[in-house]
Parts: sequence; structure tokens; C-alpha cells
Amino acid sequence: MLFKTISYIQFLIRSTNQHGVHSPFVYNFITKGLYTKEIKNNSISEYSELKKLSKKEQKVFSKIIAYFKIDQLYFDVKSSNKSEDKEYKIIYFKTIEKIQSLKLNTFKTKDILIIHGIHQQKKTTLRWQEIIKSKEAKVTIDLFYFGLIFFRKEQVKEHFNIRV
Repeated sequence: MLFKTISYIQFLIRSTNQHGVHSPFVYNFITKGLYTKEIKNNSISEYSELKKLSKKEQKVFSKIIAYFKIDQLYFDVKSSNKSEDKEYKIIYFKTIEKIQSLKLNTFKTKDILIIHGIHQQKKTTLRWQEIIKSKEAKVTIDLFYFGLIFFRKEQVKEHFNIRV
């Protein structure tokens, strides 16, 4: 518990809002997705895996789903399917330990990995740092509650700490 509290204080010091973001993709995601007041489609209740999240985490997750117009969520998968989809897909991992042997190069440009609990313990934070440094993860966003990984090949590698 102490580690998580210290991690949160460090996160607050390092994090920013939309004004510290210079990527159009991430800026639009923050302003039109994460910082919107209303949630258009709250489909969290359809997934038993997501009911265990706190109310705030569910709200953030719902905003992510609504912004990217996600129809289908995948849970703890090892890689993306072989077809090149035109739609965004979210792959959710309950813990970062579930992706220890994950091959990030198997995911597609429009796949989004969401990892819960990236600041639970020192080892989970260290694993998150490894993922941030990997060349396949083009855009990584630390929301403290979740880590988001985007594989946008057209984008320069960047990392953001965003307060929600």
C-alpha cells in the first residue's frame, strides 16, 4: 500500500493534462475522449471482468471504449488475430504479469492494449517501464490506473503521463 501511495505522488508530479501534449492523436484522445463530461456508451456492465474495477476506473474505461468506438473487447490474449482490421480493438489485461511473455510485434496498428495495475508493486512498475522502452510500443500513456499501449506505426515513439 505504501508503494502505491508513493507511486501516486510521483505520478502526480510527473503527469500533465492536455496542455502538455504535442501529439495530435493523443491530444484529441485526451480532450475528446478522457476529458468529456458525458459517456455515450457505457458497455462496462456487459463484461464481468470489468465489474471488479472501481467506479472511477470504470468511468475512464467507458470513455476509452466510447472514443475509439469499440465493439469488442478481448481479455488476456497473447497476440492479435492475423487479419488486418480497420477498426480499433482493445485487449485488456487484468495484471501486468499476464503479459510477461507477450510478443508486442504481433499486434496490429489499431490494437490498443490496456493494462490494469501498472503501479501496484515495484515489479509491475519495472515491467511497465520495460514496455515503454520497447520499440514496438509507439505511444504509451500512463493514467496511473491503467497503462495504454498503441502500436501506431505512423507515429513517433512517445510516452505520456496523463491525469484523469
